[in-house]
Amino acid sequence: MRKTMKKFMGLMMALLMVFGVFAGTTNVFAANNVISNYSQSGWRINGEVDLSNVVSNSGHDVEENGSLYYKGNIGGVVEASDLFKGAYDKYIKDYKGTLYWGKKVENLVMFNRDEKFPTAQYTIDFPDNFNVDFDNIVVTDNTALVSKIEKSYDKTNNSVTFTFYLGNWNDYKGFFGLYEKEGTEGHPITINVPYSVEITDSAITNLGTISSEGLCALYKGGNKLFNTQLVNVVAKKIDINVNR
Repeated sequence: MRKTMKKFMGLMMALLMVFGVFAGTTNVFAANNVISNYSQSGWRINGEVDLSNVVSNSGHDVEENGSLYYKGNIGGVVEASDLFKGAYDKYIKDYKGTLYWGKKVENLVMFNRDEKFPTAQYTIDFPDNFNVDFDNIVVTDNTALVSKIEKSYDKTNNSVTFTFYLGNWNDYKGFFGLYEKEGTEGHPITINVPYSVEITDSAITNLGTISSEGLCALYKGGNKLFNTQLVNVVAKKIDINVNR
């Protein structure tokens, strides 16, 4: 029973791929630009994903109305197949057809807490004196593996959070069926956040640090072990120094 539960937890982990790909219990998996580490403790899967190869910053000085500003953009593009390939391979190899409490794992549904739609969040934090151009943020996806992306701004922390909705109330069979249908190319996920900061001292070259990190958690639905956290995945914190 415990062995079967561990296999199920591994599959749950495979679905948290907005931040990376988790395909086992002791290895490191690299999908082109995405690298992830993962471990298992009892019933819970813990993971860390490194997106430093796909997140970048660019910008330049601009003079406006007698003042000097640095205008930049931070974000990145990642191919959906890079994020999900390891999960798909693991599903086919070890979990398709596996039984959990008498039910096929591939027919179980993933949930957020309280059986809400499964999501992942990614947050970008800006220095206090940076102005985030929220209305001109670009966030797009061309993959059925992400059904919707929402953005929100936290004035207190001067941060932007993106919420990714995973799949479309799929069971695992249906979710990975979407992966099979899409293939390996032409399904990018893109984020671009424009910002600006006034330069009050032209001699200053380092303007501050932009940080980003993410979190995704899944919980057990149904009657047994309801709301037990099964998965905890973090996107490794990335610090980008903004230099002129």
